[in-house]
Amino acid sequence: MIKIANGLVIAIFAIAVLNILPLRAEIFKYTDKNGNTVFSDKPPVDNRSERVLEIELGPTNLSEPPPKLPTPSPEATNSEAAVKYTTSITSPDDGTTVPMGPGDFLVTALFSPPLAAGDLAVIKLDGEIIAPPQRRNSWQLRNIFRGEHKITIERQNAESDVLSTSPPITVYVLRPSIR
Repeated sequence: MIKIANGLVIAIFAIAVLNILPLRAEIFKYTDKNGNTVFSDKPPVDNRSERVLEIELGPTNLSEPPPKLPTPSPEATNSEAAVKYTTSITSPDDGTTVPMGPGDFLVTALFSPPLAAGDLAVIKLDGEIIAPPQRRNSWQLRNIFRGEHKITIERQNAESDVLSTSPPITVYVLRPSIR
């Protein structure tokens, strides 16, 4: 029984010593025969001790790891839902009056982020689509009737889902009237 206990004590002592050895590992710095700086756990074989430095290591990092962050919800991982789309009409300004003439004017929009592959832009005049969906950000409107008109631009994805709509602007078209 004492032999088993002595053997157990010796085994525990040996394990403890082996666990401590890596903490006392030596690191040597020296210059080799080619002039290269070398870091090694063994001193050079030619024993040029005057040119060999033993490097003392500081304590290892004892900092606590950062706290575990919560995993994102499935809704937040949906790339389309995570992106904030904005659409705005940059020209004409809200309240613009289109002067006497045929009722032609240019409408331009700004998309943020820019239109992606598959995204389309749709222009609406008084709530009605007046041009086919397109990838460009400008529309040349022609022969718009006299009066007040509300214009909006929609950004749609490939499935025709509306991703964003611009705030409406009002334009006033002046045209000769027939009486």
